[in-house]
Amino acid sequence: MKIKKLNRKMKFLLLLVMFALMFFSAIIDVKLVMIFAFSVLLIGGYIIYKEKIGQELIVAFLVAVAITSYYVYEYTSFNLFIGRINLFPLISWTFGLVILREIYEKVKIKYKWFFVSILYVIVLFALEYLGYYILGIHLNWNYESLFGIGIIHAPLGMKVFYVFAGPIYLLITDYLRTK
Repeated sequence: MKIKKLNRKMKFLLLLVMFALMFFSAIIDVKLVMIFAFSVLLIGGYIIYKEKIGQELIVAFLVAVAITSYYVYEYTSFNLFIGRINLFPLISWTFGLVILREIYEKVKIKYKWFFVSILYVIVLFALEYLGYYILGIHLNWNYESLFGIGIIHAPLGMKVFYVFAGPIYLLITDYLRTK
């Protein structure tokens, strides 16, 4: 499996955001810090790579708007809304889908859609676990978790969306031939 290296500007930006994330998460709500970090990385990535991620960023944002406007995300801790859309899941979904597409474009293996989709589900479950049990990010709902394994505490439609959003996003961006 071959993956291209990040350029120096992006490495510096990632390092800067990681330090800021660690420093500020101790004094500010972790979701607010993540909104800031993901926004900086998305804007920085767009400035550095310009049209290379522009189209996939727009498609990712539209997918994120679709889910966050349909389901109202309300967390037990700090919430930041624009209208009825919570910024944390909006920015997180956009960021995650852009990263997924970048990984997909960099991987040079046979059946890459299948393998990247499996990787997406594994990473999604790991991040959901980390967010729920380590970072304490809880929705203000009392839904059962997916398969009783302690992740994705949401209505059935949202659980289905979470599992299939990444692979479907890859198919959409392939179909649209985004760059």
